[in-house]
Amino acid sequence: MKDTMIDAFRDAVLTIFDRDEASALLTQAFFDNPAHVFLYPDAVTRRTRLMWLMKANLGVQFALGRSFAVRDRSERVAAMGFWHPPGSPEASPALLARHGLLALPFRHGLETFRCTLKVINMIEARRKACLNGQPSWYLNNMVVRFDYQGRGLGSSILRRELSYVVDTSPFPASLVTQRPQNVTFYEKLGFQVTNAEPIAINGRSFPNWIMVRQKPR
Repeated sequence: MKDTMIDAFRDAVLTIFDRDEASALLTQAFFDNPAHVFLYPDAVTRRTRLMWLMKANLGVQFALGRSFAVRDRSERVAAMGFWHPPGSPEASPALLARHGLLALPFRHGLETFRCTLKVINMIEARRKACLNGQPSWYLNNMVVRFDYQGRGLGSSILRRELSYVVDTSPFPASLVTQRPQNVTFYEKLGFQVTNAEPIAINGRSFPNWIMVRQKPR
């Protein structure tokens, strides 16, 4: 069946030169995401801090992952995401330093840095446990521009990605989300919740779901 939603946009592969636009889009999309509110509870400074964090992290994403995106008629990024292929290496200290992430404790405070590391390590340990050591396509930073949300663009682009990238390989796909509405969205695309434990640190917590989509038989 012809996907008219996708046909209204132009496919794009993002590069490091798109980092400013992509980081702005991610900041808008994740401003009220529970994990980021947990890390940056002050709403006044959160946007500026998130913008820096997203821009630095995107440098690592471009180095380790594979981007997918579509642009609208104005050449804005309308939707985007990254796949970390099965067997992707962990980000090395040299790579983190190259893109500025090791400056996090100096820019946002040592406690925020420590908390961020704990959150990342807890989530990643659970995701790997859910996969029982099996490599997977890890879906990261999947977002749709606010203008196009609720119109089926996200499901159209991800359905195509799953068909072309994941289902042609022997590996499953995995992802992490902190929003219940996203759980429903991804379940419609074949993902199943494999862990729904909240992330709790120092008496504070936020919801977290790990989801896995096995390759169709």
